[in-house]
This record gives sequence, C-alpha cells and structure tokens, in this order.
Amino acid sequence: AIMSPRRLGGRSFIAANLAIVFSQLGERTLLIDSDLRTPCQHKLFKISSNAGFSSMLAGRMGTEAIARMSSLPGLYVLPAGAIPPNPQELIGRPAFAEILQSLIRDFDIVILDTPAANEYAEAQMIAVGAAAALVLARKNRSAFPEILKLTRSLEQTHTNLVGSVLNDF
Repeated sequence: AIMSPRRLGGRSFIAANLAIVFSQLGERTLLIDSDLRTPCQHKLFKISSNAGFSSMLAGRMGTEAIARMSSLPGLYVLPAGAIPPNPQELIGRPAFAEILQSLIRDFDIVILDTPAANEYAEAQMIAVGAAAALVLARKNRSAFPEILKLTRSLEQTHTNLVGSVLNDF
C-alpha cells in the first residue's frame, strides 16, 4: 500500500511509476486504485473508470474490470470504478480481503494507491489487508507529526513498513 498522511502527497504518481518499473523488470504487476474518494489512476493511464474496484467490492463485477496496459507488457490496472457513497463500508466488507488475497495470488506484485491516511480510516484498513506499506512524504507539504502519527498507527496494526519516500526532494 502506498500511503501518505494527507491529500496531494503524490501517492498516485509514485504508485503508478512504481508499478511501471516493476512491470518493466518482468514482474506481472497489478496497480489497484483503492482511493474510492478521489481516484485518479484511470486519468493517468487514460482508461475507463466506469467499472473497477468498487464494482468488484460490491459484487457486481469480477476480474474483467482489470485493464491490461498493452503498451507496457506485464502491467495491469484496476481503476477505482464508480465513486461509492460508502467507501469505508465497502473496504470493511469481508469481500475486500478475499478479493485482495485472490489478486495477490494471481500477480507477482500488487500495488494499492490509497486515500489520505490521516483523513480516511479505510487507508489503514487497506494497509492491513496489503500487509505492507510504503509511506510517502512531500517536501513543504508533509509535517513530521503527521508522518509520525501514520507510522505509529501502522506499527499498532502490525503492518510492515517497507520504507519511505520523500517526494519533490
């Protein structure tokens, strides 16, 4: 899970670039836009956002919502889909863990673009499901107390912190 405390930290950009790099290294990579509040992976990759992760969580769609990027062999993107009225409730359903575990088995690398962690509780739920998190800070935007709060909450949920990135260094 790619996480940052607040919006505009650059999570989506870093997640997309990381997914591209892994696919170029020959890994079968899935990028999931799990930010069901302000999704943007569909814009970055110029794909439809009509169907996606929210449809899968609601039980209305299966893996056909995953878009294969023909220009980048090995890269697949699951857009957020329609913005639901209840993102936290959708992520909190047992279907989230089941879908995520199934996708983890099907791909070498699964990257989740999350909502702002200190603003929306579902970011923590996503990180717990992913079991690992990369924390992102942005120069002149992220405050140390916010980063500390996020990393401590990850420790409390026993989520593996795999590293951190300072964006706009």
